[in-house]
Amino acid sequence: MLAYARLARVSHERRQSAGRDRFIILCGREACFAGWLDVATACRDLVLVNNPRHLLAHSASFPDALRDPENTRFFAQLDAFCPFEQAEHLLRENHQTLASTVEVSAGEVALADLEHCSQ
Repeated sequence: MLAYARLARVSHERRQSAGRDRFIILCGREACFAGWLDVATACRDLVLVNNPRHLLAHSASFPDALRDPENTRFFAQLDAFCPFEQAEHLLRENHQTLASTVEVSAGEVALADLEHCSQ
């Protein structure tokens, strides 16, 4: 989740909107799997602000979109776009580090990175 949130931020800063949105969606998916539903909601909202007709708009929530069998191919394509190992590699190439501490949770770190994508 953190890797994809950071890559979304880097893509946003480089004005690469298509990549940014893909990383935001990957972040949202991983957030759902990890139980960070507030992060998943933020991801969905960010995507829909830029593209209100996106596939995510057809579901009431990010978890609902993941459960919808019609979306299986879409999420599989995203996996092919950037598996986690590649995300780690891209972060290293861009001299990015990830950190969460006792004081700052992984969810808060992800939300901070996503906040930059909305500016």
